[in-house]
Amino acid sequence: MKRFTFVVFLGALLFSFAPAAQAKGVKADAYFGYSRVGANMYAVNTPGMNGWQLAVDVRPIRLVGIEGDISHYSQNVQGFSQQVLLVMAGPRVTVGAKGFDVFVHSLWGVAHENAKLTSFSGVGYDALSYALGGGGDIPIAFGLKLRATADYLGNGRAQSSQYSRSHFSAGVGLAYYF
Repeated sequence: MKRFTFVVFLGALLFSFAPAAQAKGVKADAYFGYSRVGANMYAVNTPGMNGWQLAVDVRPIRLVGIEGDISHYSQNVQGFSQQVLLVMAGPRVTVGAKGFDVFVHSLWGVAHENAKLTSFSGVGYDALSYALGGGGDIPIAFGLKLRATADYLGNGRAQSSQYSRSHFSAGVGLAYYF
């Protein structure tokens, strides 16, 4: 419950920056959508995980902005459950024409993983995490856009060959431009 409260608080904080930034002539966008990460990213012999992603980008300069990103992935297979929370931030470069936008970003932060077997207590860890990737937006109406994203994820915890040091994630959702 504490983690959920923290994520809701952080999301509200991120979304509150965007309207304030627009009042000063700064462009911003907020995104929420579905995301999927590949297998073996955070633990050996685990399937890919489904989740959600929340991101806010504030651009004080025409093409360059600062992006904050929160992602949550989970899976439950035969009594083994696993959850991963990623909190990252970094620079983003956005270019666009006629409402269509394309961006690249480099995000750095922390990953918190928690795994639990049905009848045993859970184990978890915190580690450096990064995402290198980007996406594109297609206009729908009134500042709302359909966004597709793809990232190359890195997991700083992976120190043995049993874990994938890096993997890919992909997502789709809605972005609102302020």
